[in-house]
Amino acid sequence: MWDKVFIVPEPKRFVFNGNWFSFDGFNNLPEFFRKEFDIPQGSWVIKKIDREGTGLKIKEGEVEIWGEEKVSYATIIQIVMQTKNRLPEIEIEEEFHFPFRGYHLDIARGGVPNLDIFKKILRWLFLLKYNYFGIYFEDLFPWDKYPQIGKLRGRLSREELKEIISYGENLGIEVFPSLELCGHMENILSLPEFTRFSEWHRPQEGTINVSDEEAREFTYDLLREVVEFFPSEHIHIGGDETWALGRGKSLDKTNAFKGPELFELHHRNLINLVKEKGKTPVVWGDMMTGMYLRPEEKEKWKVVLESEIWDDVIIANWDYTNLSEEHFREKINLFGKRKEKQIVCPGFSNWGRFYPTFDIALTNIKNFLKAAREEGVKGFLVTSWGDDGAEALYSFLDPLIFANMEIAEGNGNWEEKWIALSGERHEVLEVRKLFGNDLFSMTIKHVFLGTPTFRYHSEVLKGQKERESTGDMWMDYYFGFLEKLKDTKTLLKEYEKILEKVTNMTLPEDLEMIRDMLRIGIKRLRGELNFSDFVEFGNRYARLWLSERKKENLEVVIAKIYGAAGRADLKVF
Repeated sequence: MWDKVFIVPEPKRFVFNGNWFSFDGFNNLPEFFRKEFDIPQGSWVIKKIDREGTGLKIKEGEVEIWGEEKVSYATIIQIVMQTKNRLPEIEIEEEFHFPFRGYHLDIARGGVPNLDIFKKILRWLFLLKYNYFGIYFEDLFPWDKYPQIGKLRGRLSREELKEIISYGENLGIEVFPSLELCGHMENILSLPEFTRFSEWHRPQEGTINVSDEEAREFTYDLLREVVEFFPSEHIHIGGDETWALGRGKSLDKTNAFKGPELFELHHRNLINLVKEKGKTPVVWGDMMTGMYLRPEEKEKWKVVLESEIWDDVIIANWDYTNLSEEHFREKINLFGKRKEKQIVCPGFSNWGRFYPTFDIALTNIKNFLKAAREEGVKGFLVTSWGDDGAEALYSFLDPLIFANMEIAEGNGNWEEKWIALSGERHEVLEVRKLFGNDLFSMTIKHVFLGTPTFRYHSEVLKGQKERESTGDMWMDYYFGFLEKLKDTKTLLKEYEKILEKVTNMTLPEDLEMIRDMLRIGIKRLRGELNFSDFVEFGNRYARLWLSERKKENLEVVIAKIYGAAGRADLKVF
């Protein structure tokens, strides 16, 4: 039994004199919270009082609460989860630096969570005192006007969405939509009836032809339905990575590059559609400044930020690197006078790999959020993306969702609190962090599957000391982590050291799966691959996937696993 009590995030004031009271349950905790968090019914009373700020005080037989009720309920539930049949005599005052505390989940490029998982995520967010949850749809919103969109990809039904939104409301969490209405529309533009709207000759690039009035009206139709459906104050209209804009069909019309002008025109109309309904638009910030473009391209896009249309939006400023605080401070200040209206968007580094890279994610979160606090930014929207099929299970993200809040609003010391609230053994957390180091997390997928990236580094680049810059900031950044693939002997030794540490441990099944992946990776590096290894792994992976998600899109990942099995059987690399 714990002699300490941990609160996430660390409160502004915490007074505990060491006394404990016997606890049998509450007689007036709202039924929704009692049921969803399995809190016993008993003789204790929760009493609401008038007092400045937000907090609670536990006395014998009662808990006084004031200020934001749902924050206090979350704190009460955190305490009960740790102390079970007793409560501490404590007084807590809570205060947040960021009024906007959000989590953004991509459901479009991997599996769509089932309803139970959506609710599990929302309970976790509530418990940790997040107040916003963004669902990134792309083509998976149930549009009435275009029922064919997302039909084969597990899109959410209107009934499912209403239940998710309502569940969030009960927890004090605003569930809002995150759309793509300019770039990242590949799943829509690849459908035969919509390919004509593509800017590029290859619809899979994903950018819509904004110079085409019919194409623009199509996106406005999509937005109108979402705005009408969602009760949320915020509507995220996308706007990131529209690199092909102005370079395809629109360029053919005039033989002049007008990407920035087309971007401003299109988003002016999108923003007005949202504002007309009394809602607040959210827009990704990268194209406004050209921050991820080559210097000569960046200058062309900087003019976008001069438009007055951004005065009434929240700018979502994303960056997923593990660079310095000064790097993020400069990134925040790119938006000039609009700095205070932005929300910063760190990321969990779970995309394009089977396990999130804790090292990168935690450094990114720590440095980005520290700079955001010092610069007076209004909030954060931490992101989980699904590039390459969202191979990383959602269960792997729980500790990062936890750590993000403690880093954002507390003292940053999240590990002891995670153990107290999750009930997990310390050694299991150490395995999570061990699998999350960049050497393992960034390379294991390539070794395990024998990807072209692995083969190129281990066969073509093997022995080379220097790597030339590609000229692309993101490519250079991520390829830097893959340099270790060039020296397979050293990589094998590092993998063997990790396996030695985890071999005899009892682990949750999702971590067991990663341990199996490590074993298979070692076999590849030793030249001992077996067909059966991949089949057993694939069966376990599919079972865990289906416990979290709808069946659609599982084929994206499972085909890679069984493809690797087939190559192993044929002795083809």
